[in-house]
Amino acid sequence: MKVNSHKRYGYQPRYYDERKERLKAMIAQHEEDNKFEKDSAEYRAKIKQRMEVSWNLNTAHATQSRSANIRLIVILIALVAVTYFIFDYVDMFSADITSIDNQEPIR
Repeated sequence: MKVNSHKRYGYQPRYYDERKERLKAMIAQHEEDNKFEKDSAEYRAKIKQRMEVSWNLNTAHATQSRSANIRLIVILIALVAVTYFIFDYVDMFSADITSIDNQEPIR
């Protein structure tokens, strides 16, 4: 009698490792930079371009952060104003109710 063996198949799980991809990109960038001599104009242009890109990213982040903070301040001011008007209206309404209660009944 024949015993069935385990069935095998060629499944390879797909796994995306973002850290590994970034590391590969950094290694490729470093190897590309090493192709140029340190004093060459191409090397300086690459470094300048990377610094500009980095500066622009930092500037964009600062601009977004500043606009988010301004938006938050405007929303807080609006909420405080609405709260003030609501409490002011409730105070006027309660004053009217109190004055109505204090009036002499009509006979």
